[in-house]
Amino acid sequence: MKSILKKILPKKVIGFLSQVKNGNYNYYFWLFPVKKNKIVICNYYGKGYGDNGKYIINKIIEEKIKVEIIWLVKKELMVAARFPNTVKIVEYGSMRALYELATAKVWIDNSRKTFYPPKRKNQFYIQTWHSPLRLKKIEKDVEEYLPESYIRMAKKDSENCDLMIAGCDFSWDVYRNSFWYDKEILKCGTPRCDVFFNDSLKVKNKVYEHFKISLGVNLIIFAPTFRSNSNIDAYILEFNQILKSSQERFGGDWRLLIRLHPNVSELSSLINYDDIIIDATDYDDMQELLCAADILITDYSSCMFDMAIANKICFLHAHDLDEYLAKERQLYFNLYELPFYFSKTIEELINNILEFNEEQYSDSLQHFFKKIRLYENGTASKEIVEKIKRTVVLEL
Repeated sequence: MKSILKKILPKKVIGFLSQVKNGNYNYYFWLFPVKKNKIVICNYYGKGYGDNGKYIINKIIEEKIKVEIIWLVKKELMVAARFPNTVKIVEYGSMRALYELATAKVWIDNSRKTFYPPKRKNQFYIQTWHSPLRLKKIEKDVEEYLPESYIRMAKKDSENCDLMIAGCDFSWDVYRNSFWYDKEILKCGTPRCDVFFNDSLKVKNKVYEHFKISLGVNLIIFAPTFRSNSNIDAYILEFNQILKSSQERFGGDWRLLIRLHPNVSELSSLINYDDIIIDATDYDDMQELLCAADILITDYSSCMFDMAIANKICFLHAHDLDEYLAKERQLYFNLYELPFYFSKTIEELINNILEFNEEQYSDSLQHFFKKIRLYENGTASKEIVEKIKRTVVLEL
């Protein structure tokens, strides 16, 4: 029925109905006053406790700021998702969620906000986005490939937004020039990257305990991004060869965690696991995995830049580069010009591991940081919380 309606109804009518469904015209919630000490957070359209919002809220809890914290979560995740006791969870997409948004002083989101009531003048919306830096082009930079409905929604989201954050000047330029956004962009770093500077040992112990890995063992994470096709070839490598070459080059004992993108998480069941090659697809915080890892292997995922910020080893492996560029996404950077060792075949990947040069890699990272003018230093969450306290004037 939905597909039939999409064919016969004008696009503007479909867009209007979508906005109605998402509560965008529910002005009657304005009958309720805005609570100056309420914050509502959403992560990837209703996912659990993670990404930038998690680390901002952790800082608020650490500083014992007396605010009401609401987190919007998809219905199917409400039981399984783990949150601090001070965070109240509300079902994403529900009338209750619209009420909480309508009466909160602060909104925090890391993706384009589609589900919300009309924003009020005395509300403050912080858009953190979901990466410190990205490889794949986004928003206005690929406008010709985006649906008109998405562009309208994105422009409205930027109009509602009061503050964005950036971890480097390259990202600042993208937000200013490609997000249809002309208000403040705070040069503070990325909250989810704070963990690399502050609690890394504590987080590493947590990850190792979760997967029952001895602390003396070294850890590789394989985290490919998703493709629009369902072919599993991109998500399987010669894992035993990778482990063997890592042991030969770096010494010690090694384990490998496989973390598939949420969009293809169902393919995880097609991979063979054991005590050495471990399924980490359902682990709730990718940032903690990166914090615990010694090596990351990925293809086009922005997690490569998180690993760089952590000053850790990252190998890029993409056997389908030409096809990806032709069919999937355009890129901001040439993969061959990034600071990471790049390969298109398993033989090249193994060789890159065996011939890895730490000094050369470190120099390449520093050169890249200067190029993008990086300013990550582990204080992003603190700066954002201070900004909330100063700008929003919470009643504490």
